[in-house]
Order: sequence, then C-alpha cells, then structure tokens
Amino acid sequence: MKKEYFFDDTIKVMINEFYCIFGGDIMKNRYMKNYFAIIYEQREEFANEIKKFKNKEWERPQENKWSFGETYYHLYLMVRLFRQLNKLYLPISKPLATLRRGKSYKFHSEDIFTEYKEKHNRPMNAPFVLVPPKDSKEKISFEWLVNELDSETRQLEKMLSNFSDSVAGHIRYPDPIAHYPNLIQCLAILGIHEKHHFLLCKKYYNLH
Repeated sequence: MKKEYFFDDTIKVMINEFYCIFGGDIMKNRYMKNYFAIIYEQREEFANEIKKFKNKEWERPQENKWSFGETYYHLYLMVRLFRQLNKLYLPISKPLATLRRGKSYKFHSEDIFTEYKEKHNRPMNAPFVLVPPKDSKEKISFEWLVNELDSETRQLEKMLSNFSDSVAGHIRYPDPIAHYPNLIQCLAILGIHEKHHFLLCKKYYNLH
C-alpha cells in the first residue's frame, strides 16, 4: 500500500526556517504579503464602486451613519495607529519572537467584528481615538484622505518587509477581543475590518 505523507504546520515552519538559515527563504513572509495584497485589492474594487459619488463623499447616507469620507478617515486612523504602535512594540517583541520562530503559529483570523455582534447583539464601537473628527470635511479633501491611507499602508508594509512569517507569527498583541492575535493575524484583521466597513457603506448607500 502506498504511503502518504502529511506535513502539519509545525513541519512547514521547520522547512521555512531551514531555507531562512541557508539564505533561500523566498517565501519568508508570504502570509503577510498576501494580506497586504488583499487590502489593496479590496480598496481598488471599492474605489471603482463609489466613483459616481465624486464630490459627494462627505454626504451621509443616513443621519447616524458615516459617509464615505468618515469611513475612510476611520480606516486611515486605524492603519496609522497600528503603524505608530509597532514603531515602539516591534523592537521590544522581536527578540523573543525570533527565539520562538521554530514553533508553529497561526496565520488566519476569524471575523471578530461579526463574532462580536453575534455575541453582544450590537456592533463593536470604535474607540474614540479612531472616530473621525466632526469637522473632517472642512479640513481635508477626500482625495487627500485616500492618498494618506495608501501612504500609511505602504509605510507599514515597508516596516514589516524584513520580518519573516515565522517571527511575525510569534509577535503577539494584548487584545482579548481579537483573541490575542499575532502580527500576521493583525494584518488579516485589518483587511477584515476594511471589508466590514465597505460592506456597511454598500448597505447604507444601496450599492449593489
């Protein structure tokens, strides 16, 4: 009978580390690269869908629902805060994560926003530091906001470019709502978070 061999996540990590040690780690951060690609793709698709709202991006679909502009401002604040946090956190957390890089790690995250709503029967509220200022549209243009969101994301991507998945998978964050995610899972959550808001916009603006 022909034998079948199955490689679990631990073996995959060991193989990845072997290539890393001997300079052949071509796919060293493929999970993180994949999540950044998803984020950029989602944004491009949504940008195409809202072209007909040009110069109306700050008009709310309903009195108590965010406009496109407010939504993008929230996403911008989210990415900027995460990047700024990691400027301090990564140098501290990397040494221990590097020691643990031979161990298995998670690289997928559930939709914590849907999970939260189902558990608490209400949507997750944004912390005050991520709430767009009320006078946003008087101070900045929507085009500037879109460019800054992209710029912050590119800076974050560059910051993480020298981290392998095997190290990033052991850099954990003290966020119980997100189940104490690692760095890779945080990028997945960023993408899930943006998709969550894009779907809300589609719902309230009747985009189909």
